[in-house]
Amino acid sequence: MDLSKAKAVFFEESRELCDGLETALLDPASYPPGNETYNLLFRTAHTIKGSAGIFGLDALVRFAHVMENVLERLRSGQVSLSDDLVTLLLSCNDHLRRLLDASAVSDEMAQQDLPEGEPLLAGLRRYQQGDPASTASSEPEPSALVETEAAGHGPGISAQTPHWQLSLRFHPDTFRHGFDPLSFLRYLGGLGTLRHVRPVWRQWPPPQALDVTECFMGFDLALESEESLDKIAGTFEFIAEDSLIGILAPHAPLAEFLALAQRLDEPLEEQLQRWLDRGALTEEEAERVRSGQVSLAADETGADIAPAPLETTSLSAAPSAAAPTASSASSAAKGARSDGQYIRIEAGKLDRLINRVGELVIASSGTKLIAQSRGDAELLESVAVINTLVESIRDDALTLRMVPVDEIFSRFPRMVREVSKQLGKSIHLEIKGGDTEIDKSMVEKLTDPLMHIVRNAVDHGLESADKRRAAGKPEQGTVMLNAYHDAGSVVVEVRDDGGGINREKVLAKAIERGLVTEGRVLSDQETLQLIFLPGFSTADAVSDLSGRGVGMDVVKRNIEALRGEIEIQSQPGVGSVFRLRLPLTLAIIDGFRVEVNESSLVMPLDMMIECVDMPEGAMSQHARQVNLRGDWLPFVSLRELFGLPPSDKPEYIVIVHYGELRAGIVVDRLMGEVQAVIKPLGEIFKSLRGISGSTILGNGKPALVLDIPQLIQHACRRERRLVRQNTEALISESSEKA
Repeated sequence: MDLSKAKAVFFEESRELCDGLETALLDPASYPPGNETYNLLFRTAHTIKGSAGIFGLDALVRFAHVMENVLERLRSGQVSLSDDLVTLLLSCNDHLRRLLDASAVSDEMAQQDLPEGEPLLAGLRRYQQGDPASTASSEPEPSALVETEAAGHGPGISAQTPHWQLSLRFHPDTFRHGFDPLSFLRYLGGLGTLRHVRPVWRQWPPPQALDVTECFMGFDLALESEESLDKIAGTFEFIAEDSLIGILAPHAPLAEFLALAQRLDEPLEEQLQRWLDRGALTEEEAERVRSGQVSLAADETGADIAPAPLETTSLSAAPSAAAPTASSASSAAKGARSDGQYIRIEAGKLDRLINRVGELVIASSGTKLIAQSRGDAELLESVAVINTLVESIRDDALTLRMVPVDEIFSRFPRMVREVSKQLGKSIHLEIKGGDTEIDKSMVEKLTDPLMHIVRNAVDHGLESADKRRAAGKPEQGTVMLNAYHDAGSVVVEVRDDGGGINREKVLAKAIERGLVTEGRVLSDQETLQLIFLPGFSTADAVSDLSGRGVGMDVVKRNIEALRGEIEIQSQPGVGSVFRLRLPLTLAIIDGFRVEVNESSLVMPLDMMIECVDMPEGAMSQHARQVNLRGDWLPFVSLRELFGLPPSDKPEYIVIVHYGELRAGIVVDRLMGEVQAVIKPLGEIFKSLRGISGSTILGNGKPALVLDIPQLIQHACRRERRLVRQNTEALISESSEKA
């Protein structure tokens, strides 16, 4: 049977489990860790081991087994979670990922232990006190149905067999769910020795009704093993909800054999013969069961030992509240998935859906134009309803591609922990706004820039412990990651409480390297933005982390490729803030269409404040500003920007904002709202400023999408430059008169 799809799901889910294990180890909110954290760590290793055993990934099983044993001792209180153990478990988690990657390449590599695992295994064994299998109690474990003493028959009415007895009846959909019954036998063989295996078949249908994808197979088997009931039952955690799994401990009471036979819903004589054939029962014991000398009445303590309903199929012992088994964890996980209604979707299918929705938006706009041209009231009303539904479908489709920014943030606790040790600094990482959603397509593109900024904050921003004490600060520095939505944008902040950025040092280094001409006057923001120039660095020495003058220029380039911008705020002795502002989505936006010289342009609607007629005499004579109800704002004329001649017709000014900045954009005509599907312009236009992309209008004509943040920055820079020039001219004129 082809298990490739099931294995692909296994690899994906196992990597997610590894991510969860790392998060649990590094989450400051979980310290001091409680039982739930320890149980999560144990279940992660146990689940990966169990699933890997099903697919025959032996190297992964061997390593995860040792790791599982240490985590079992951790949750039972025999080992404490020290800093050294956290470091070791993080390294083991990395090795699990390496084994997963190797196993995904080929079945041959799945059997080979990687050399990087040897020192980790040695470290894990230091936390073990011998093999748990060798120290397991030799006393028989109770099964789920009865106590050792059955009511009315006195103590000692138990089977003589020293082996575990398993009755496996697989659900008809087992094959369809991607499971191979033989893989469970292979895994059980790793827990001990299979002494007897006998196939048991369900009744076959007539040949004409036979479905080859349906499972008719079951097994009765005897297992010689020193493992615990929990570990043996954990073999079947992925099918325990659907299949019937009966497990009887060595020397189980005879009443349990009777209870299991009834739950199997098979003729008692047939089941007794199977037990006799493999030595699970002697003739005398079988006769006791057959003749009714054992019963399922309540025991002497009053416990109800009647057979459980067939829907709940595992007969393994109930776990204690303090140490849930993987089976119970699996059940809880299934319940959580059911409540949350999560499903996995191939990324390519999601992208195709977004593209189809984009085409639907364009077609809907075209239909609206046709309806307006015909002036049919009923058609216009129908089209309006369709457009409303299309907008809802668009919004719902776009939310499918939104993921919490915590998917990025969760990668940083490990990095900050390792870097702080490398630098000898005590650093606290604080994360806020992890549930803020961002377009999935931005995740990978945003991770690398954030990594550079956080490293820069840890290495350059935070002072050493001695300097912090001298400045009256706590020895432990703080780096905070924060994310939130603001005016149709996603804002991601990296904040530190370090020494801030030395503006004089930055400017001097820029002049020294010829990046800025001497005597040039720069604003604070322009000075701080110099750190993003290629090759720029103020580090006195090159370290493994930074100081080579590479990285920050890549940060700016990557953020601009996402149509975003970076703002820096820094206060000497207090700290710095790097604020990344990004569009909420890269696909479809609500826009407002304007025209300049018969050409259509689209502005993002959520960045617009208002549209007004251009007031006469409202422009400043000394700077590119417009007076809007007593408030002077910088503006940019699109005619002037595109090199077009001035218009003799009335113009309009659109007031836009981005963050805390506001500006005006002068256009010829206001055309109304549109839904814009943003398309990239291509490599040849990637350096074009003021334009973020293109779209197709409902009439089939193209339109450019304006990059409002760049236009606002252009207007503000030009305003500051003109004000500075006019100020210098006035000073010069006053000096000449004096």
